[in-house]
Amino acid sequence: MKKLIYSVLAFLVCHVAMSQATFTNTGNWETPGNWSGNNIGDLISENVTISNNRSALINNGSTYTIGNLDFGNSSALTINSTGVLNVGNSGNPRDVTANNSATLTVTGTMIIWGDLIVNNNLVLNVSGILIVKGNVQMNNGASISVTGSVDIEGDFIGGNNTNVSISGGGSVNVDGDVSLGNNSNLTGPPGSFTVGGGCTQGGGSSFCNSSTLPVELLFFNAIATTNQIKLKWATASELNSDFFEVQRSFNGLDYEVIAHVNGGGTSQIRIDYEVVDEKPRLGRTYYRLRQVDVDGKEATYPATFAEFTGEKNFSVYPSLLRKGNELTLELNFEPQVPAEVVIHDLSGRFVDRFLLSGGKGSVSNINFGAGLYLVRISSPEFNGSSKFVVVD
Repeated sequence: MKKLIYSVLAFLVCHVAMSQATFTNTGNWETPGNWSGNNIGDLISENVTISNNRSALINNGSTYTIGNLDFGNSSALTINSTGVLNVGNSGNPRDVTANNSATLTVTGTMIIWGDLIVNNNLVLNVSGILIVKGNVQMNNGASISVTGSVDIEGDFIGGNNTNVSISGGGSVNVDGDVSLGNNSNLTGPPGSFTVGGGCTQGGGSSFCNSSTLPVELLFFNAIATTNQIKLKWATASELNSDFFEVQRSFNGLDYEVIAHVNGGGTSQIRIDYEVVDEKPRLGRTYYRLRQVDVDGKEATYPATFAEFTGEKNFSVYPSLLRKGNELTLELNFEPQVPAEVVIHDLSGRFVDRFLLSGGKGSVSNINFGAGLYLVRISSPEFNGSSKFVVVD
């Protein structure tokens, strides 16, 4: 008889441990009709899933303790000012997992007694209390955007290409260690990311030297005109800001620096900036800002883009150069086939010929005699000419 009782108890414990509560509508947490089977998630033995494209609200005065919490794609949870949510408890740590485009807004209190796992991107809006008792784990390519204060009592672990953006003077406080993969970045307006333990990172990452974010960027816009692209940005405040780099990319991956602009030092007033890309290419071009302060800390802000339309053409620069200098030829489009470039002097004498296989090329160590030269470029896509002068 005892064996039978023990078997029944074991079955019940196993059954409770596996129970699931699924939030299937948008609305209040405490409303049974918003849950599959009217089963409200309110027990530590229940794992809770917020379904894709659904938003849950924990109202003032409500307190819940649940098991693991999973955010579906584009799902959200808001905890009002006197609401409380415990994911697990001190003896039973449970995890929160965020998938694509999850949003968590905490004006009340939320304690995650296990880990916070970010598979893709998570937006954290915190004006109340958010404590992670375990670790924060970010998968490759994951991102977190933070406003307010987040306390992490464990470690902060990120894969390759992970990003954290802090805005509104927010803060992330990590009691343990920070460990990140390659090309992981910390960006945003003024805020802080403090580490109680060590900080290690892979190549191309800027986390460990970007604990203070020096500039509150209001906007960064790229505006196409008839013959150029204007790049405008403004800051609401700057702290020890040394300079900005404006970077350009034609594929959204590989960037080159096209302008260097002095920063505003330390300022609490709006400062407006503008530079011009005088040689834009046809089609879409990406631009981004890299900001560096006087202590060497830096932040790279998300890219913007502009669509440039017009006639195909090419430029030759400098138009006046000395022997031994380099001549650059640049198309305003990406050619589909190599273009032939031929250089003649004014008498028609052939000087040089080569193929231009990309949108930009150069002739190094010019050793032509002094005088005026004609450059012709031809391909099935485009034909054009320009001039330059060589001086002794």
